[in-house]
Amino acid sequence: MIIEFDIGGYRVRLEERDDCPLISWPANPFAAFVIQAAEPLDRHVDLHVTVTLVRALPDFPERSLRFDACHGLWALYESQSGYMLEALDTQTFAPRSRSWIDASFSRVHTWITEQTVEGTSGWSPVQILNPLVEVCLVTRLARDGGVLLHAAGVLTSAGGVTFTGPSGAGKSTLSGWYAARGATVLSDERTILRRHGHGVMLHGTPWVGSGRFAAHNSGPLSRVYCVRHGQDRHSMTPLSAPALFRFLLGQCVLPLWDREGLEGALSFLSELAERVGGADLAFLNTPDVVDYLETDGIPSSGVAR
Repeated sequence: MIIEFDIGGYRVRLEERDDCPLISWPANPFAAFVIQAAEPLDRHVDLHVTVTLVRALPDFPERSLRFDACHGLWALYESQSGYMLEALDTQTFAPRSRSWIDASFSRVHTWITEQTVEGTSGWSPVQILNPLVEVCLVTRLARDGGVLLHAAGVLTSAGGVTFTGPSGAGKSTLSGWYAARGATVLSDERTILRRHGHGVMLHGTPWVGSGRFAAHNSGPLSRVYCVRHGQDRHSMTPLSAPALFRFLLGQCVLPLWDREGLEGALSFLSELAERVGGADLAFLNTPDVVDYLETDGIPSSGVAR
């Protein structure tokens, strides 16, 4: 069983060689990022994950803790041959999978416990995509010149815009209003930003927010908005490059476990703040904020080509 994805321009392959049954698959919105079987499977793969189903997980000898995500999520360990990631079941907090990752974060072997749903035992690709694939992609992105940003991404006829801010800032709300105008919402929760020539490309991801918006699409980034709820009216204030950098730093998924990746992410964010620019956007909970933003040169409808 081979399933391949295109996420942010990275080709990801999950390969389970015993053809065990799939559980809870296809699952939205991940299915939208699956590469169709008609496409050749022998082309270059950026991240190759070999999946083995087991009744009992193997032990990881000689490991030292590199990063702990806490909250019963996952932990990354370092060994002489690479890295090891242990993911926990979020309900029982028992280990659900253990994975060996090479130093380049491009080849992985993961052992995952069988899952039984309605009498069928098998494996769920979603349990590999979260958190294993996400951790690997965050590291690769940062090393290559890019970040996974806690932000909504929207494509308009003028290019891509991103609305970034903490949970509750209004990213999903803004996404819904833009979608109602015919724009393409790449994600309402996490978007990928990658260096592209002298500019930045904005990519959709399958990691969604409350609006469940996700699109396998991309476009050039033309503007960054740091969003929050306003008091009396919509207002927008241009941000200096240092101020934008500081805000973005707090909204990025940074590879704190990888020095090379962390340095790459910081360098990319500095370039982004200088080249693209951004503004503080305080808006009221009314859809006419989309019209308000037209004054900033961002149309409310149409899809970038």
